[in-house]
Amino acid sequence: MKIKQYTVNSKGLQEIHRFLAENHKKGGDHFDEEMLRAWAQDAEFQLGEGNPASIEIRSWDSVSGHTENMTISAEGLDCEEIEIEE
Repeated sequence: MKIKQYTVNSKGLQEIHRFLAENHKKGGDHFDEEMLRAWAQDAEFQLGEGNPASIEIRSWDSVSGHTENMTISAEGLDCEEIEIEE
């Protein structure tokens, strides 16, 4: 049986960075590569659960004071088919 495994690529990391720069109280310069990768792992987890590749900034961390959600575009994801044993 084959399954699809999605990972956030460099374009997806750029999308995350832009979203955080525009919406997070700490601004884009606060988030280094390792932190961006952690946000990407949250999106990958969501995909694994059957949800869109999305992340959220909680209301207390957002510039707006509201929870902010973002979904990574299809171009921001790589897909690999993996063979698994049943």
